[in-house]
Amino acid sequence: MSRRIGVAALVGAFVPQASGVVFAEHDHGMAMSENHHEDSSELSAGVSVETARFTNTFYVGSYQGIMPSLGWMRGRFGASATIGLYHLDENGLSTYGLGDAMIAGHATVLAAETLQAGVALHVMAPTGSEPDGLGMGHVMAMPSAWAAWSARPLMIRASAGYGRAVTALGGGHHDHGPLPLVDPMNLQELTWSAGADLEIGHRVQLGGRALGGIPIGTGRTRMIGGGRVAWGTPRVSTAFELQLGVAGDPFTIRGVVETALHF
Repeated sequence: MSRRIGVAALVGAFVPQASGVVFAEHDHGMAMSENHHEDSSELSAGVSVETARFTNTFYVGSYQGIMPSLGWMRGRFGASATIGLYHLDENGLSTYGLGDAMIAGHATVLAAETLQAGVALHVMAPTGSEPDGLGMGHVMAMPSAWAAWSARPLMIRASAGYGRAVTALGGGHHDHGPLPLVDPMNLQELTWSAGADLEIGHRVQLGGRALGGIPIGTGRTRMIGGGRVAWGTPRVSTAFELQLGVAGDPFTIRGVVETALHF
């Protein structure tokens, strides 16, 4: 069965993992879809549910979100779309609303037996309310490059990217703390991610990853670390990930459960 890398985002992105599992994160990730064939199209429909607590200089509270997503792949190319729906409790104020929508396109440039690499472009639309802490308030463009090495039972992956507000950078500054509260970014930043997954049998994987952003100009450096367990078949997959905000106050702790269907 052929294996192909697919890249995309959540609150980004919709990303097929090695077992077919998806996760949502606008910070870039990479993965493989084992049931994808070079000459056929694959459609994916997924949903991610998350809950988090946050504490920083200006805000304390929690949020819960649900992120439906759609993905498509054919050969070396693919696309995806996702959007979040949130309940945010911020300094005692309860708010419901949409987060920012994300669309993405990706292409595999190198496809060897154990090594794959490619490029991706994520574009985030400001559908979330910036005053409520649910959106950036800007269109964001995020090109990236990624690579993955796989030799069962181990897969290692990494990515590097650049994110920038399409509107004038002088139009706003996030000097009032990390925003949006549900998924903070800088107006201009370098992004990175690295992770590994280990197959332990019975279609179960254990893994971990770290990801973050480094501001260019005004902003703050952030870093997230997490561990995950995933299970999947070529058609159905699910995973649980526990994440910690290591630096930059993206959140204190966040739990994510995700599932996907592949057609």
